[in-house]
Amino acid sequence: MSMTGPGPNLLIREAKLFAYSSGNFGKALVFAGVDMTILFLMTDLLGLGAMAAGSLMLVALAGDLVFDVIAAALVIRLRRRGRGYRWLVAAGSVPCGMAFALLYAMPAYGLREGWLLALAMLVFRGAYAVIDVPHNALMAQITGDSRARGRVSGYRLLFSTASSLCVALVLTPLVQHAARSEDFAALALSGLAAGLLFVLTMVLCVQTCGGETGQGPPADAAARDGIGVPLRDPLVIGMGLLAIATGFAMPTFGRMVLYIGTYVVKRPDMVTTLMLAMTGGQFAGALFWTALTARLDKARVLALGHGVSAAGFAVFALCLGLPIALPACAVLIGFGLASVFMLPWGLLANAVDFVALRHGRRLETGLFAFYLVAVKASGAAATALIGWLLGWLGYVPGAEQGPVVEAGMVGLGLGLPLAGALAAIVLLRRFDLGHARHARVRAALDRLAQSGAEPVSGLNRGLAKSMGEGSTFAGGEALSAQARHSMSRSIVAPAAVRS
Repeated sequence: MSMTGPGPNLLIREAKLFAYSSGNFGKALVFAGVDMTILFLMTDLLGLGAMAAGSLMLVALAGDLVFDVIAAALVIRLRRRGRGYRWLVAAGSVPCGMAFALLYAMPAYGLREGWLLALAMLVFRGAYAVIDVPHNALMAQITGDSRARGRVSGYRLLFSTASSLCVALVLTPLVQHAARSEDFAALALSGLAAGLLFVLTMVLCVQTCGGETGQGPPADAAARDGIGVPLRDPLVIGMGLLAIATGFAMPTFGRMVLYIGTYVVKRPDMVTTLMLAMTGGQFAGALFWTALTARLDKARVLALGHGVSAAGFAVFALCLGLPIALPACAVLIGFGLASVFMLPWGLLANAVDFVALRHGRRLETGLFAFYLVAVKASGAAATALIGWLLGWLGYVPGAEQGPVVEAGMVGLGLGLPLAGALAAIVLLRRFDLGHARHARVRAALDRLAQSGAEPVSGLNRGLAKSMGEGSTFAGGEALSAQARHSMSRSIVAPAAVRS
């Protein structure tokens, strides 16, 4: 990777990227902890039926459809008053940590009613949205370089994977133990400890990462932000479809590994081993894919990651009768999923710049909120689907499952993410948000900012397609030389997003 400038300055800039990325340790600790254990907790620990548990996840789905939008509106309003992303993350971390601790303390206090659990889920996901939107949107301000954003995506995943290790080693075994012994005190204490660690991580993250100057963003930049993103723009549609694949299909292996290990492989003791193997694969994958983004465009690397994960799902399914081989299969899955979970954020940060040039507004907060709504709502929908299908197939917690239920678990845990990976590969063939194209877009935005002119929309008539027709989500349109000379100002706007 090429860098310019004095060595100490480069190290300071890279350290700030690393500090920003450390926030993903805290975020993944609470959100992934809930995501990977909540359904098992409801069915095998709280005694809810699978269909009832799936229906409860609809509450989370409904919440996710509105919480991130409300959080984005709050972020934009506070930014206009001088409260930047970093202030919002620090202020919102305390209620989010408390809501997480409450979820895992409920069994210890005998709070098992469905409506109470639904309310606690809503409180947690709403509080999480308040810190998640500004922390993710801050990525677009930390650096404007496409390759650096690839590295940030990798750093974020390294921290997320480290927290997944904590979930695999501590939280998941505690949930399993509590389900067997009904000893809920340790589970409640672990939830409290994780909530405190989350708060500490988020506060340290925003105190050390820099990114925003002064007390907040420039007033005009905040005023031009908004949640009304151009939903008909092909690039926005493409990012939405990618979010659905990333949130709905790909994480179902992690959501189902407790069920597959316990009831299909009939080795509940292997669940922790499989999760650790997947986590190890993610560590290795984060390093490999991050290095590869310096050479290849992020969309291409992401497609390669989906291909590797698809191969891992297929091999895991073939080796279900050979448990000794399953950890190696989980390593391969984790290696591929590293790319799947890390690179969409770098693509999204680039998309902010493409949309800014194309539509004349830097819809930074709105675009990140849009993506988060799609990812989290589709994830909640997938969890609800799992609960419904397990209940419909006749799943009984703690009992020997029939072949139909086992086949359903395999289909949900392996077949669904395999189909999602293949669909994502097809989708990513239409993306063109590469390093070179993004650099031209950033240069055009800088020239426009210096001249005080408005970004040029590719919808303007009389523009020559000097970069070729193409059919990608980020195809190029540029002003022709004749059009530039006929305008009162000289502005070059290459690679405006096609309509």
